[in-house]
Amino acid sequence: MERVKTVITGTLSYTFVDALKAKVSDIYIVGGAIRDAFYGKDLKDFDFIVRENDFEKVLDFFENNNLKYFFLNAKDFLLLRTIQGDYTFDFMKITNSIDNNLMLRDYTINAVCYSLSEKKFFYKAISLKDLENRVLRAVSPTSISEDPVRVLRGIRLAAAFGLSIDEDTKEQIKSAFFFLKLTKRERRREEIKKILDLDVQSVLRVLELFFPGKDFSFIFKKTNLSGQFNKLDKEINRDFTYRDAFIVALFSHVLLDYPVLDILGLSRKEAEIANKIAGEKVEDSFDSLFSLFTRYRNICVPLAAALFSLEEKEAAKASKFLVECSKVKIDGSKLREKFNVKGRELGVLKRQILEKECKKLYEKF
Repeated sequence: MERVKTVITGTLSYTFVDALKAKVSDIYIVGGAIRDAFYGKDLKDFDFIVRENDFEKVLDFFENNNLKYFFLNAKDFLLLRTIQGDYTFDFMKITNSIDNNLMLRDYTINAVCYSLSEKKFFYKAISLKDLENRVLRAVSPTSISEDPVRVLRGIRLAAAFGLSIDEDTKEQIKSAFFFLKLTKRERRREEIKKILDLDVQSVLRVLELFFPGKDFSFIFKKTNLSGQFNKLDKEINRDFTYRDAFIVALFSHVLLDYPVLDILGLSRKEAEIANKIAGEKVEDSFDSLFSLFTRYRNICVPLAAALFSLEEKEAAKASKFLVECSKVKIDGSKLREKFNVKGRELGVLKRQILEKECKKLYEKF
């Protein structure tokens, strides 16, 4: 843990936290940053806990130093957040004692804290053991049911760090899955976005642990779609892209008997597009593929929709064809001058030429 301490204190030495330490009796850093440092991951988010009488001192420090901040979860557990550069800093009050606070954490690998004043770690032996052995284990039998958003967090942690999952914890996660919809949509969406930003294959391997018999990787077996994800990165809404919508559609397509889109916290627009992609039906014919392409061309995602309803060889052929179609360029200005057309007539002409060029490509496959 000495290396972890060096990484954390070294990173914090470049932030306001060094100055804040002199104003409060103690600051404890807890959870994610310690875990990330242990696994050699870059530190971005810092969670701190302070004594109740020190919480106001932290707030005063922010005010006196013109640090912008805001509060989260005022009704549940008051959290003070400030964002400085690439780092996010969250402050909460200690609940009773350090040991009690650690027992309120979600997973054992997060139930570790470090006192900046005492320069020592606090943790149960199981936490260090699970960190070393890469095991995801709930802190207590009620850890996940008390906050079902921890279902998504557990899936994310297992995928991000290649963790095995304790059997009792796996059952807790499966039991709490349907209670996700009772939690705040914003919290669910934040977690699902973090999952979608991970390596997709890692996420699929974890999901297959919870849904045995469901083949999440079937799309990847059909064609090398993972190498084409850059074509799906246009934004739908804020930080949600068509790539994200495709992955959600994949989950929805496989888990037909689970209300996936109802519990992920997506906006109506995001859910509608994911549903649309999952529901597309195409045939291995030029007319069907070209119709799909013209409907999705501007978002570079026709290949994704096609793969849900085609067999392996057909899907490989379709994806290559649609990628080639996306490279076809038609100069509307030149057509306008040459044929003296505009508006709807120009649009019809452009589509006719596009269809002709794409048909030439299709015949080569």
